[in-house]
Amino acid sequence: MSTVDYSQMSDQELKEYFLAHRTDKNAFEAYIDRRHQKLHRPIISKEELNSLSVEQQEELINKRLQLKLGS
Repeated sequence: MSTVDYSQMSDQELKEYFLAHRTDKNAFEAYIDRRHQKLHRPIISKEELNSLSVEQQEELINKRLQLKLGS
């Protein structure tokens, strides 16, 4: 039996795989880990805060929030 490399799957592929293989505990853990990482990823880094003007920071934050929220 071959092992599945969840890291090579896109977010959508991993979700679909997990839904199709609900008894695969490793797939479930990989899916939850990835969701957790995405939810806790900073919108803007310290380096960006230090290197960008306030206007540039606001623009970058707005763009990233739109992407994160799917707007």
